Amino acid sequence: MAKSSSLSTLFGNAVCEDYMGFLDDEKSLEVSREVCTALDYSLDSTLDGGITAALSRIEPGHSPKVVLADITQSIDPDSDITRLIRKMGPENTLIVLGASNDVSEFRKMIALGAKDYLVKPLTAEVLKDAIENVGRQSQALSAAQSGKLTVVVGVRGGVGATTIATNLAWIMANEEKLPTALMDMDLHFGTTTLSLDIETGGGFREALENPHRLDKLFLDSAIVKDGDRLAVLGTEEPIDELVDMNEESIDALIGEISQDYNQVVVDLPRHLLPTQGALLASADTVILVSDQSLAGIRDINRITQAMTTLQTKGRILKVVSRVGSDRSAQVSKADFERGLNESVDYVVPEDSKTLTICANAGKAIDEVAIKSPIAKVLQDLAADVSGYEKPKKKGLFTLVPGGKKKKEVGPK
Repeated sequence: MAKSSSLSTLFGNAVCEDYMGFLDDEKSLEVSREVCTALDYSLDSTLDGGITAALSRIEPGHSPKVVLADITQSIDPDSDITRLIRKMGPENTLIVLGASNDVSEFRKMIALGAKDYLVKPLTAEVLKDAIENVGRQSQALSAAQSGKLTVVVGVRGGVGATTIATNLAWIMANEEKLPTALMDMDLHFGTTTLSLDIETGGGFREALENPHRLDKLFLDSAIVKDGDRLAVLGTEEPIDELVDMNEESIDALIGEISQDYNQVVVDLPRHLLPTQGALLASADTVILVSDQSLAGIRDINRITQAMTTLQTKGRILKVVSRVGSDRSAQVSKADFERGLNESVDYVVPEDSKTLTICANAGKAIDEVAIKSPIAKVLQDLAADVSGYEKPKKKGLFTLVPGGKKKKEVGPK
C-alpha cells in the first residue's frame, strides 16, 4: 500500500500522500474506492463531502499530491477552487469533478488552476487515467528539466555535420539508452532519414507552420521512430515551395518534443543561422563542424563571434571532421588551432570505407564498425553533450566474500 505520513493526523486515518478524493454522490464514491484499490491506495483516501470537505480537511503544507474535488454541490465553485489550490500549493495537483459537459467549463477550470476537469457520471477508467496522467506529466517535466538541447552546424558544406548529428542521436538512444529526438532542419534536402533508412514523417512541415495546433497527437504524425528511443523529424518538401520556419514555431516544437524526449539533437543548416538566434541561444551545446581548411577557420570564428551577441547559455564545441589518411587537410592542425586561438575539442577522422557501407545499408556507424576510430570519437562526443557516464567495467580482479581478491576466469 502507498505510504502514509503526517497526513494521517489531519484525516484521522492512515491515508496515502498520493491521492485523496472528495465526492458528493455514492456512485462517484464507489468509483474512487475502486480506483484506490487498483492503484494500491488506502480506501480511506476517498471521503464524502465534495470540495467543502476538501477545504475543511486540507491545510497549507499538508496536501496529498493529487486531490479530486467534486464541485456539484458547491454554491460558489470558482471561489472554492481558488481557495483549495492556494491551500494545496503549486507542487500538488487538483482534478475537478463537475456536472457540466461544456468545453467552456473545462477551460474555466484550467484557467483557475486545476490540471484536469472530469464530468459525471465518473468511471473508473477515466479517473484512473487522470491520476496516472499526473504522474506521466511529472516524469516528462523532470525529463525536460534534466534534458539537453544540442545544435549541430556545419560551417562549410560537405564537412559531415549531418553524419555527426545523426550518429550522436543514434548513440544517445541506442547505447546510452536515453529518449532522444533528432530534428533535421533542412526541409528540402535533409538526409537524416535517408541515412537511417526510414521514411520521412508526414506532419513535420505542418507542425512548424501551425505551432498553435501542437499537441502530442499532432506531433506523433510528424515523428518517425527508429527503434524504441529514437524519434526522427525530417521531410523532403518540394524545392519550389518556401516553408515558414519562424523562431516561435521551432521553440514551441522543441518544447513539445522535450515532454517525451530529454535529448534533442538539431541538425541546423548554416543558411538558417541568421533566422535561428533564439535556437542557438537556448542550446546547451552548439557543435560547429568544419574541415581543416582556411575557410573553416574563418567561418568558425565568424559564427563564434556572432554567437557572443546572442548571450548563448550553453557552450560551443569546435569539431574538425573528415581528417586523416583518406583525406588530406588543407592546413595543419597546429595552424588551424592557431587561427582559432584555441584548441579544437574533437577530431573526427575520415573513414570513407565505413561511411560508404553505412550509406548503402542505411545504418549508423556503431552498427557497422563500433570499435573503429570514428565510432570511438563520436561515442565520446555523445557522452560529452548528453552528460552520460559509462558504467564502470569490472577489472581483472573482483572482490569476493572474505575480503580477498579472486582472478576472474572466463570461458576457454
